[in-house]
Amino acid sequence: MRRNLTIIFIVLLYIAAVAIMLWKSDILEVTVLEKIKTTDEYIENGLSLEDENLIIEKQVEDKYYYNQIDEDAKKIYNKIIESKEKLQTGTSNIEFNNNEFNHILSQENGIETLSKKYQEAVDAIRYDHIELYYIDFTKMILKTITYTRGRNITYEVFLTVAEGEKNYFQDELANTDIVAMIEATEKVSGEILEQADGTDYQKIQYIHNWLIDNLEYDITYNAHNNRNIYGALVNQEVVCEGYAKAFKYLLDKIEIPCILVSGEAINSEGQSEKHMWNYIRINNIWYAVDVTWDDPIITNSNKLPQKYRYKYFCQGDNINSTHTLIKSLTEGGKEFEYPELYHKEQ
Repeated sequence: MRRNLTIIFIVLLYIAAVAIMLWKSDILEVTVLEKIKTTDEYIENGLSLEDENLIIEKQVEDKYYYNQIDEDAKKIYNKIIESKEKLQTGTSNIEFNNNEFNHILSQENGIETLSKKYQEAVDAIRYDHIELYYIDFTKMILKTITYTRGRNITYEVFLTVAEGEKNYFQDELANTDIVAMIEATEKVSGEILEQADGTDYQKIQYIHNWLIDNLEYDITYNAHNNRNIYGALVNQEVVCEGYAKAFKYLLDKIEIPCILVSGEAINSEGQSEKHMWNYIRINNIWYAVDVTWDDPIITNSNKLPQKYRYKYFCQGDNINSTHTLIKSLTEGGKEFEYPELYHKEQ
């Protein structure tokens, strides 16, 4: 019996000695297990990723801004969208029907009024049709030619390249194969969406996470195409515009209602800055998503904790404490209306 006790004592001493050696050499690790939170607990928006009954009306919100402009501005908007292939040449004129705007141009200050309609149409297109990222609308002008025959006055109206410009393209794309860029963007978006499985809400989460995991925020603000979908999906280095536009572009492709919104936001340093984010519609209720701020800049390659990953994912009007909409998309332009967000109790 004593012999057995001696052996047990020696074994315990040996185990204790090994434990001390491991502890001193930093090899021994003690892991404290915590309750693992579900993604739903991090999101905290009253929705559930597992709920297959969520109603997401199949719709591409590519006319959200279009629906708020008047009929004359819509004519300009429609003509530009109909002329997408012409726009890819960078120089083709876009002509309107004869006398289409006579009722405006025959009035006092008619040219100024029509120019304002043009600006409203362009503002709406820039936010509805982010696939036209290669066009610099400041290089396009609405040109009017007046014909007078006795008392009869008619007008020819068309869009053309502004004086002093070579084409409609963004400066950095002037010598680029636009068609090849469009094809590359389509290819990457297709590969992303092939992996988006589950309910529509789960697909929204997947796209949100893909952008966070694969995009880098351009802290230099100088990367090529850092404000468009090509920069996001192909180059994968963008600023907030690139994140928000890529999110809308991908959701448009799977017919989940999503719009671009912009304004000012108060950053982590308490400073106000220009910003762009998104609204999406679920169960006929609008929610805010800020993919950029769910992907904050992190040093030393640290991994973002889950609780921060969804801080701005499908949130309600609580986001208004840091984000403020600016209703005019250009200075002095039309003020657009926006849907009310889900009311989140504090």
